[in-house]
Amino acid sequence: MGVSEFPPDAAKPRHMATGPEVCYVMKGEIILQVDGQPVQDIHAGGSFQIAANAIHVTKAGPDGATVIATWISTPGKPFNVPSPNLPNLPNLPNVPK
Repeated sequence: MGVSEFPPDAAKPRHMATGPEVCYVMKGEIILQVDGQPVQDIHAGGSFQIAANAIHVTKAGPDGATVIATWISTPGKPFNVPSPNLPNLPNLPNVPK
């Protein structure tokens, strides 16, 4: 479990997690794009889930965001795996790849 603080309009580069994630937006707004799915805009008080191995980008809104997350990982196995060489995600301008 952990808390992530996103500055305004900051994005976590394109990646996948090797285990599922469950997240709750405590403050601000998160824009979530998972490959093959519509963009989601999650505001404070909202939550979202990301399946294991789903390639995605999370980006804060203009006021930033605070997110608490829990996940399942396998000891000795990397959890976040960068995915920069896979097809680009649409609809998220200025997101690092």
